[in-house]
Amino acid sequence: MKAAYYDPGKCRDQIDDCSAVTNKTSPAGLRTCTSAQAICRYEVEYPYYDVSGRGTYDIRYTGKDPDPPEYFVDFLNLGSTQNALGVNINYTSDSSDTVGMNFDSTGDFIFETSMGDLEDLLNQNVRVALFYGDADYICNWFGGEAVSMQVNYTHSADFRAAPYSPFMVDNVEYGKVRQHGNFSFTRVYASGHEIPYYQPKASLEFFRRVLGKKAVSDGVADVTASYGTNGTSGTGDIQLSSSVAPSASASSTGAAATASPSKSAGNRRIKMFWRWD
Repeated sequence: MKAAYYDPGKCRDQIDDCSAVTNKTSPAGLRTCTSAQAICRYEVEYPYYDVSGRGTYDIRYTGKDPDPPEYFVDFLNLGSTQNALGVNINYTSDSSDTVGMNFDSTGDFIFETSMGDLEDLLNQNVRVALFYGDADYICNWFGGEAVSMQVNYTHSADFRAAPYSPFMVDNVEYGKVRQHGNFSFTRVYASGHEIPYYQPKASLEFFRRVLGKKAVSDGVADVTASYGTNGTSGTGDIQLSSSVAPSASASSTGAAATASPSKSAGNRRIKMFWRWD
């Protein structure tokens, strides 16, 4: 996988080739970027699915991923919820194969524009909160942390210099967070892809703190332009639990990861391939 990324002509070089294309929607541009996307997926990303025997959304699972129940769909379709949100249509799906296939046909997933979008938001003082479960492969926290450290905006040097603080809820440490002003990166312990399934209490509190302009770490301090976390230099002082279910000390629900059916091995790749949420 490393060779497929670093070797000449492989994933990294082809990403650079795509980035250098001026008109990515031209036939030549589409060929260049779809080629880069294909080699990066099939030779860098996909070997994990083929040989690891582990879950895509939760690496602690062998062969199958948990399939969190979608109770939120019924909630979003309540009349009271729709009135509160000011919408007049039903919520039907959180993913679309048709939309995904069209993005895929243009090599869109290899485009570099997402980083610029984050930078634009932060430069306009919009809050950006990155939130990763540490057992997730498809959107893993290592990549999330790397992205957070590469974002260039007005206060990027201050963000990079900020140490990690514990992410605390009711005197329980649920993860680590680095934050400066409106920008934060949080690693959540013992969580797969859909973090609220594994850590519901911590997820709700995270949501409240971000919307309420409170510090992600403790929910007490007001977030100002000069606010920054205090603590350690890294997130690795607590190892990833090998247990499927979150431990009692790190979770507000002891049986969170055992209560629902799993995705079958046969449909796991299709679900992973189009769903980048």
